[in-house]
Amino acid sequence: MSTRNGPHARAHSNEEDGPGRGAEARKPERYSRAEYAKVVALQEEVARVDADYQRLRNAYMQIANDEPTHEVALAMVGADMDRAHARLQALIGLPRLPFTHEPSAVMRREALRPVDDKR
Repeated sequence: MSTRNGPHARAHSNEEDGPGRGAEARKPERYSRAEYAKVVALQEEVARVDADYQRLRNAYMQIANDEPTHEVALAMVGADMDRAHARLQALIGLPRLPFTHEPSAVMRREALRPVDDKR
């Protein structure tokens, strides 16, 4: 019976890391407590920022659909949404590209598109 998919598959995933090599050559398989705490904190922050972004996105869409001529509200919520989107991208490691449009500008175009175009 092969241990390729068994409980020890991670420990000996390829020939180089096999049992013939010393323990000093293997990478640690676990996070330290400090690393784990950082990962959990980062996951919680990403979840919080994503929730903020989704809340602002929904508010922007509601304003764009209900009161499309209320430009001050669209600008204020859109700016907050753009900042939340940029923060979310920074947290997950995506670079800010200079040629991308702000999410609020794209959403405003989609919200103002006639209903028959949406499919």
